[in-house]
Amino acid sequence: MSIKKILLDELPGVVDAIAASVAVIGLDGGKPDRVLACNCHFRRMLGIAATDGLGARLRNFLPGYARRDIEAQIEECVRTVTPVEIVQAFDLEGRTFWWRIAAQPILNGAREPGGVLLTCLDITEKIRLENELKTANSRFGAVIQSAYDGIVTVDRQQRIHLFNAAAEEMFGYSAEEIEGKPLNTLIPEKYHDRHGQHLENFATSPIFSRQMFERGGRISGLAKDGTEFPVEISIAKITVDGATEFTALIRDISERAKLIDELKRQALIDLLTGLPNRRSFNEQAVHQIALARRQERPLSVLMIDLDRFKRINDTRGHPAGDMVLKAMASAGKCILRQSDIFARLGGEEFAVLLPETDEERAIVIAERLRQAVAKSRFEHDWGEQGPIPFTISIGVALCLKDDAAIEYALKRADGALYDAKQDGRNRVKVCSMMPDAEASGGEVRKAG
Repeated sequence: MSIKKILLDELPGVVDAIAASVAVIGLDGGKPDRVLACNCHFRRMLGIAATDGLGARLRNFLPGYARRDIEAQIEECVRTVTPVEIVQAFDLEGRTFWWRIAAQPILNGAREPGGVLLTCLDITEKIRLENELKTANSRFGAVIQSAYDGIVTVDRQQRIHLFNAAAEEMFGYSAEEIEGKPLNTLIPEKYHDRHGQHLENFATSPIFSRQMFERGGRISGLAKDGTEFPVEISIAKITVDGATEFTALIRDISERAKLIDELKRQALIDLLTGLPNRRSFNEQAVHQIALARRQERPLSVLMIDLDRFKRINDTRGHPAGDMVLKAMASAGKCILRQSDIFARLGGEEFAVLLPETDEERAIVIAERLRQAVAKSRFEHDWGEQGPIPFTISIGVALCLKDDAAIEYALKRADGALYDAKQDGRNRVKVCSMMPDAEASGGEVRKAG
């Protein structure tokens, strides 16, 4: 035996006093052989009876699934004369225990391995916690990667550290190429300064999560191909190893934004003719009135009504009436200027706002429009049924400096329109603060 007898006699007592699981293994030809000493903790680890162990071969106590690995590690320890470690699971009493087994060579007088000291540490709880952490991380990773919304995490320096599959799809970058890049890579340049300040303010605030929004507009993301798209963002901050990290939940709202824009458009557009509706006309009029006052420029308004429109509906049918309304829209688009605001107020009633146009010029424009309709001198696709003759009557009024709203000028123009109807239709009349007088052109008259 390579270990001295005196040492062998003292080993059991020494080993039993150690609180850890310990065993001394003898060697035979450099291979692990008999158990020279082991304490109660080692016996319990392998399920060895208290009376067994000493003098028996180690392999007799090792389960088959663990024997080869443990013996190989002990042989490696002896061959290299260096400590080695192995983590090994043991099934005992219906449970699985994990042990970290460290093998340390015991040198004899010739400085050669005469045995091996096994020190074993029960790491079952540590392994359990690690497995739970791995499971949690696996679940977290699965949630992150399968999330419909983009998830992006950045550090305090706004460098990207996490970029999930939805973010890859949304922005066009792979996680590998974007991680480590500045967050501004995903933000249109016009927002860089403001976004950096917003994030810094959030970092120092006591609030840990919030919705991001752009005052007066939408938040936009910037795709790899340079495309900007509207997004909705929720952001949260956490502290990791003493450093602040930000995680953003990003949702592409392009479809919703299109729907909202379409609803807004429909709220301001007459769907039959494609012209601005009354609401849109009034909103634009507020701006035009303010601009005319500030620049001291004239502003006029036309009120237009289709003559005997009910007769068209009654004799030709409502589809024909719709065609006439569309034709009226075509006439206005063809004759009026781009700066003019041409709207359908409802039914067969239309209005035109004429910026930088005095009363005299407004009469000329109105008469040109009336003649174009009466003589069908405008482009319109009438379809198979062919043109439907119709005429219009127009009332003209100048917006006055003390008009509080466009309704005042519209009311005056509507009065002139009524006079045009009473006077035989298919004519232009103007409501003026001037005394009654005939304007040029037999069909244009001042309405008193």
